[in-house]
Amino acid sequence: MKLGDKELEKLLLELCSANTTNPPGNEDRAVEILQRVLVDRNVHIEIQKVAENRSNLVARLQRDQALPYLLLSGHMDVVPAGSNWDSDPFKPELVDGKLFARGSADMKGGLSALTAALIDLSEDSDFSGNVALVATCDEEVGCSGIRHFLEHQTFDVSGVIIGEPTSLRLATGEKGAIWLKLKFRGKSAHGSQPQNGINAVTRLFSAYTELSQVLGKIEGLTESLNIIRGGSKENTVPDEAECVIDIRFAENTDSSEIIALVDSVLSKYNQSEKIILLSRESFSSSGNLTESVKEVLKEKAMNAEELTMTYFTDGAFTASQGIETVVLGPGSPSMAHRSNEYVELEEVHVARRLYSKIARNYFERTR
Repeated sequence: MKLGDKELEKLLLELCSANTTNPPGNEDRAVEILQRVLVDRNVHIEIQKVAENRSNLVARLQRDQALPYLLLSGHMDVVPAGSNWDSDPFKPELVDGKLFARGSADMKGGLSALTAALIDLSEDSDFSGNVALVATCDEEVGCSGIRHFLEHQTFDVSGVIIGEPTSLRLATGEKGAIWLKLKFRGKSAHGSQPQNGINAVTRLFSAYTELSQVLGKIEGLTESLNIIRGGSKENTVPDEAECVIDIRFAENTDSSEIIALVDSVLSKYNQSEKIILLSRESFSSSGNLTESVKEVLKEKAMNAEELTMTYFTDGAFTASQGIETVVLGPGSPSMAHRSNEYVELEEVHVARRLYSKIARNYFERTR
């Protein structure tokens, strides 16, 4: 039975109502919703348990055993809602065609559209390709969902569409990312006699200033000092301090070069330590999938210029496996992680039609 526009909107509302804040995730709530919509749709459904209350859903439509799959990928978890919302972030509100809810843009709008596109293709008897939907858990923190899927996949994948918000623009690459925790030790003393101590906080700032200057020479690199902790009492010289730095970089460098620069700076500061919280390389894709997307966008009189995303997605992991990966989805990237997050329903409907058309075009090109 066809999934109409109203049913698609109902699916999106249900997904946004399911609180899948990560941590802890609880994505099984979303899995149940997707499974209910996909059952009896002529697709094979598999639930991959990743952790307690955390699973991936994989739904496959196979029409030709000799062909690899096009993967439609989206995550089910959302970041914490935070404050300053004008409404309950888990009670979706529709205002002037905009759906306000945590996760509406990032990325339950895209996930709903991907799901609807799979259903559309399953009902098209003329479609002769293989398409799989993977709804992953834990994208916002550890990406354990997509890593589990790639480690246990039993079918060949030649291309991936990530439905993250791009305002329906085509992204063929992402910046790389490193999250660094830096720790510094000093020597405590009474605040009235700072000469008898070694201030760990000022050591942190000195090292960070030098590191920022070094990294600032790399074209396309950005760094943001996002967390600082240090000190224990108003009248005590702090003997410990730490910070977390978010570094994003383009294809002209890689993580090993950046870590080497960090090490060279820290070598000047005894009793300092670095911890790599996250590291992933940049990627850039090209091939039949990219060309298929561009053809469809041009056919629809939409912007087909290729972008590189500054944020990262599960696509970094699929691209690392040599799979052509593109990012295309409804919603503005600026809505991600913000209060009063919203997605325009019309973009979700357009995305659904784009995904179906791209899949058809892709398999026509690859035959």
